[in-house]
Amino acid sequence: MDKEYVYEDEQESEGITFKKIGKFFQKGWLRMVIYIVVAALLVTAIAVPIKVYVKSEPIAQTSIEYVYDGIEKGQDPNGAPLDTDNIINPTILAQAVKEANLTKQIKDISALRGAMRVEGVLTDEYVRLSEAAANGDQAAANTLRNYVMRPTQFNIIISEPSELGLSDDQAKMLLNKVVACYYKDFQKRYSVTKMFADNAYALSQNDSMEFTDIYDIYLQSLESVKSFLQEMAEKGSGFVSTENDTTFTQLLSELNVLRNNYTLFNAYILSNNVWRDKATARNALLSTQTEIQNRLEPLNGENGYIQSLKDQIASIKPTTSSSDVSGVHTEKTEYPEIYETLHIRLDEANRQVEEYTIQLKNIETRLEKLQDEAQADAAAIAKAMASLSGLEAQTAEFIKKVNATVTDYYDTTFVSSSVSQVRQPVVTRKSMSFSLLVVYAVAVIVALLAAGVVTVIKMMRAPSAKKTEEPTPTADEKTDK
Repeated sequence: MDKEYVYEDEQESEGITFKKIGKFFQKGWLRMVIYIVVAALLVTAIAVPIKVYVKSEPIAQTSIEYVYDGIEKGQDPNGAPLDTDNIINPTILAQAVKEANLTKQIKDISALRGAMRVEGVLTDEYVRLSEAAANGDQAAANTLRNYVMRPTQFNIIISEPSELGLSDDQAKMLLNKVVACYYKDFQKRYSVTKMFADNAYALSQNDSMEFTDIYDIYLQSLESVKSFLQEMAEKGSGFVSTENDTTFTQLLSELNVLRNNYTLFNAYILSNNVWRDKATARNALLSTQTEIQNRLEPLNGENGYIQSLKDQIASIKPTTSSSDVSGVHTEKTEYPEIYETLHIRLDEANRQVEEYTIQLKNIETRLEKLQDEAQADAAAIAKAMASLSGLEAQTAEFIKKVNATVTDYYDTTFVSSSVSQVRQPVVTRKSMSFSLLVVYAVAVIVALLAAGVVTVIKMMRAPSAKKTEEPTPTADEKTDK
């Protein structure tokens, strides 16, 4: 009996179909799982020990933080760009080595400087944006394109301290001394140590100057001191100077007493008609009177600066908005920013007019006194001279006290809190900088690709093997032939 064997090749449609994809995963899923497990075991056996045990750099490290307005913009307390290289400049390092008693171990400061560096610590905002961008946040990615990171914390690092001949304890002690010396440098660099000159009160020795002129100069200078102390009294209302056992409010009171003493001196000059040279004094007063009137006219004239400011202010109209929240009706009236600016300018101009008016009144009074033919005798002039010299000494002493109080204020409330050591020194080894998560992810991807390639090759070879396979003929079939 003849048997016919018919072999038909399975016709595969061209292109990728869901059937092919399903068959691919049916054939290869187990292989993929095995490959992934093998890859994970290899990463665990190779990469993890490298990450944990292999260290790239032995370092000694401490950290400092800046806390003051402007550091978030990368500025120093004076508004200039912050130069963190000052932390490890040779002068500071030399002083730190000396204070740490390490001059025998470190003889070359330049070698120490070369082994040190200052690194900014990533800000929380930058880390947050980076993580969000990595998770697909397009807004965070767009922000990062133009983002400029301004660190407020910095790591101070000594690389391989053992090569400098330092033990771990010596390296940590040196870092503490570097921070301490930098504190002193920062304090010296940014503290306000002398607001006003205390040697400017010696004009009484100038015979060419009238007593009234000296009085005007001193009163004007004390007006600047008064304005400054008022600002400081508001800023440091609770500050008490341990150096002088005083406050800014008390200094204002002392200043008022000093100004009253100057007023009494001026009254003595006028009442006793004390002049060094009446003719010269008269000419100087007339010249000053004309100058002040020339300054006053553009300010206070009919079409002057003050009237112009008033017209601008009157022309600005507010905007009114209303809202209803939870049944409550609210109306809000707002003026543009220029409105407030114009009012400030108007106030300054009115103050200037007031000052010029007072000066003109004083000049008129002095000119009237100069018309008096009576002349002060030598005793009255000597008394005026002695009185003015005493006032100058008091003023110079007061200015020194103001400067010392201001310095104490900045030292105790600003500089001392502007820089702080936020991490004590440690000696460690810096690990390799690669991420294990990234390594595992790459290993999984490679395993999937390898498993996929092997599966595809085996699937392609299967039809060829099927075609070449022939059935073995039986004994009856051989007889029939």
